[in-house]
Amino acid sequence: MYITKSRLLKWGLYSNAIYILLFFLLKPDGFGFQKVVISMFFLFSVFSIYFLCIKDGKQLNQLSTGNRWVIYLLLFWGVIVIVKSFTLNPQDWITNFGNVYMGFAWLMPAITVLGLKIENWTVMFKSISFMFTLMIGAFLFLSVLTINDEWIWLLRPLVFVLIIGFNRFTLIKKIQILVIIVVYMVVSTIGERRMEYLWLIMVFGFLIMDRVMSFRVRRTFIKYIIAGFLLVLTLIFTLGYEYVWRIVTMFADIQDSRTFLFRELMSELNFSEKIFGRGSLGTYYSEYFEHTKWYVVDVLKKPWYGDSSTRITIEVGYLQMILKGGFIMMLLNLIILISSSYVAIFKSRNKFIKRLGYYILIFMILYLIELRPTFTPIFFILWMAIGTVLNKKYRLMDDEEINALIKF
Repeated sequence: MYITKSRLLKWGLYSNAIYILLFFLLKPDGFGFQKVVISMFFLFSVFSIYFLCIKDGKQLNQLSTGNRWVIYLLLFWGVIVIVKSFTLNPQDWITNFGNVYMGFAWLMPAITVLGLKIENWTVMFKSISFMFTLMIGAFLFLSVLTINDEWIWLLRPLVFVLIIGFNRFTLIKKIQILVIIVVYMVVSTIGERRMEYLWLIMVFGFLIMDRVMSFRVRRTFIKYIIAGFLLVLTLIFTLGYEYVWRIVTMFADIQDSRTFLFRELMSELNFSEKIFGRGSLGTYYSEYFEHTKWYVVDVLKKPWYGDSSTRITIEVGYLQMILKGGFIMMLLNLIILISSSYVAIFKSRNKFIKRLGYYILIFMILYLIELRPTFTPIFFILWMAIGTVLNKKYRLMDDEEINALIKF
């Protein structure tokens, strides 16, 4: 049987979803048979998706020279990040290539290739529907399951679906989306995930703006958003996150759970490490987690279920980039995020591309709070979106031409 590219992409995306589902349902520990079987789904998704990226790599020639070179530099630096953690220790290999946060997460810019063929969005929408079906099934057994962070990985594509437009989908898909909204809200509430509410607020904020504001006002408003974000980012990495947070709390009483992450990482890294990073297996020491563990175990006499004080990942997206690949990694990501969101929102003739631009822009902003890069669905969507919006051919199409190419 001949395996088409679209079928292999579908299998790769489905395998990733099954891996995530089994991972949070079974919570495998150690190196046993169960862990090996589950990991096979992950490795198959890696193989199939990156195989397609390599096979169609020449499609990057459709991009402008500047954007194409940024993608090349991101991929080159991703390889450097992985190579920096090369050892002969088998456990390091397992961690580096069997973990969604490690090696393969830094090769994700290759997925822009898949976005350059807009018909691949049909496969992506089918895969998102499959993810939602899995999560509705898991939700039915919520009373006997434990909520953890991985639950949200297959639910977060909901925000992308909402940005694209609820009315684009068939009646059956609309019902599925309404059900998954309930699942998403319940899981977010039980898991005390404030991030999900912030994400939804931003999504609906952009959608309302898109409907009620004139083009000229909307254009000016979004430019202020981008400029404001860049100003905040500059202040954070010059004056410090704590300084910016004090300004925020002058207007709203919000609990701060990020200042210590910025402070600890910046004080831990030397100048060279801030520029180049510590590699995909790089770690940092957290005094906060060490003290918290001491208080829980020695003072409260309770078991500790939190992170080790030697942390291999960090929750904030930009900090994860700096830890692994330094400011070089962060700046390369910023360049492609700003470029792609700008041309999508201001240089396109159809709603689909504009909505992809909103998704990229929201992602760029929320990297300041969470969203560490992972080999998971929302990042597949992100890099496919970047590939699609950077293709001038698709930006120049009208709504009717775009809708003829994608089955929502």
